[in-house]
Amino acid sequence: MLATTACRAATARPNRQAWSALKSSSSSFAGRAPRPAVPRCRAPPAAAAARRLRVVAFREGEKIQDWRVKQMVELAHTYFIDYLTNKRVDLADQIFTEDIVHKDVVWDPTHPTVGIEGMRHYLADLNTAFPDFWVEVDQYATVDTNSVMVTFRGSATNLGEYHHHKPTHHASTFEGCNIFKFNHDRSRITEIKVFRSAFAEDLDELGERKMAEEGGFRELRLQRLA
Repeated sequence: MLATTACRAATARPNRQAWSALKSSSSSFAGRAPRPAVPRCRAPPAAAAARRLRVVAFREGEKIQDWRVKQMVELAHTYFIDYLTNKRVDLADQIFTEDIVHKDVVWDPTHPTVGIEGMRHYLADLNTAFPDFWVEVDQYATVDTNSVMVTFRGSATNLGEYHHHKPTHHASTFEGCNIFKFNHDRSRITEIKVFRSAFAEDLDELGERKMAEEGGFRELRLQRLA
């Protein structure tokens, strides 16, 4: 850090003096003097690595310049708002690949939802358990052109069966982060990893049995598909 600061100080003074001399030229049509050579300071390896790893973040509704990032953001927005909140099950064929994998990493890591048909059953079971489920997006962030991270928050009231349990009528607020991965042209979602806070029913279930011993309604979906 000290070496970098010293290098900048050494090159800044002659650079300013040289350009002051150019500004004092009597005519704007006079031949331009060549730009003075400035010694280059080589950035330390850590700084070079930091420049390569560029995190870009956007708030919901913010204008996005990169069309590739815009594609991913629009598809993730469609998933949260149209598919989950507005229950548009008809969109499954349009936004997911055939081998889509959805995993609730914290609360049900051993029973991922797989395939378009699995995602349809996931939405149907979610709607049964939490008819008023809604979610809104807070922020999108990405470090490449085939994945995006999305922070979100929402609420849901348990009015139907959830993990083979009768409805509790608990109202839960939640927040979390999803990591989306996309296919080569970013036209469909290939993977969703969910990191979310618990519903009230998740906390109740922890006191009754180990989560790994029961697959919940995801296990029920696999039985339907078999």
